[in-house]
Amino acid sequence: MSKSLSWAILMTIVAIGLVFICPQASAVSIDDFSDQYPSNPDLPVSARQIIFVGSTCDGSSCPPGTLVSHLVSDQAYQTGLAGVLGSVREATIWYVAGTANSNIYGPGNMLTFNHNAGASAILELRYGGGTGLNADLTADGGTALIVDLVSGDMYAGPRPVPCTITVTSGAGTGSEATASQSLDLVDEMIYTYPFSGFTDVDFSDVDYITYHFDASAVSAVDFAIGPLSTNVDEVGVEESTWGAIKGLYR
Repeated sequence: MSKSLSWAILMTIVAIGLVFICPQASAVSIDDFSDQYPSNPDLPVSARQIIFVGSTCDGSSCPPGTLVSHLVSDQAYQTGLAGVLGSVREATIWYVAGTANSNIYGPGNMLTFNHNAGASAILELRYGGGTGLNADLTADGGTALIVDLVSGDMYAGPRPVPCTITVTSGAGTGSEATASQSLDLVDEMIYTYPFSGFTDVDFSDVDYITYHFDASAVSAVDFAIGPLSTNVDEVGVEESTWGAIKGLYR
């Protein structure tokens, strides 16, 4: 057998071997944002799938449409969602000033938080429903929760938007624990919240997760985040395994 042919065979073996010995750990998905908000019941004419505070036109223009106002809060409570851990998502937006809304773009797996000029608001996403998730977020090797800021204009100023994640484990038991971590969202990047930073929380038995985006201290910010999940680590090739493959070619 020629050396070139032997080398080709070796490379084929290596390629096949790497498929089996280098799996990539899968992140645990909290919300992949494939499930959009329902049509807002206060905007039946325009049938817009948003939650909002402030005043929004019910129609393509006002008049003939009318202005609808939410001067305290707006909420979307959804069950049976295939793309959500535990299948229940509770989203609430609170009024601070002006007009703001949140939208989910399912085809792009993104959630947006948008403000008109001079507007400020707070957005919160809650997972766990009334029964708790009872989820093991460490099962696939995860060590942190992540928030992926895929676009935003908070760097201008800058105008940071604190994102606080609160996690509860062991709900209703003697080992129940709740802890939070907060990071300022400014630049377009992935923000990491290590499990170790949530004091006493058992990430093998998580029941409730809350994401709190507080844009009350800034105005007119717009941003989008990607799917919420744990982090992803790759499983590398052990040196002994690589040595065994190289031993096939002498």
